Amino acid sequence: MKEKARVIKKEDGQSLVQIIRVSACSHCDEKCMLAEDSHEMEEMEVLVNDPIGAEVGSMVELEMGTRPVLFSAFVVYLLPLIAIIAGYFVGSSWLSPFINNGEIAGIIGSIISFFLSFLFLRFFDKKAGARSSFHPEITRVVTHNGIYYDN
Repeated sequence: MKEKARVIKKEDGQSLVQIIRVSACSHCDEKCMLAEDSHEMEEMEVLVNDPIGAEVGSMVELEMGTRPVLFSAFVVYLLPLIAIIAGYFVGSSWLSPFINNGEIAGIIGSIISFFLSFLFLRFFDKKAGARSSFHPEITRVVTHNGIYYDN
């Protein structure tokens, strides 16, 4: 995953960069039903690893390994789904002594495990954010003061 960004501030081997996220329709002047309000550009500030020591004001290229991206996507998208399915079976077996209807017990178990999966995702987010392997890294300086660099 590659992205371009501008270095705003430097901090202890890391840099605060500003990423300008644009939609595919951002250069289009037409108003269409498919794009709705996606003609807008969004700015994000992110703290990234800076092994090459890019200077403030430089336009840089960021890269993040595919393994952390795929693992994070797996956890974020599949864990709640797995929790719902597993929660149904656990709820229907563990809650059936307290609730007469096994299907209602399964639904309650699904709801409980779904919310528990979000608590786990919050914990995962804090732990992954602390690890440098889950941070993007500056791989090269693209421009500095209007001068193009190609490493």
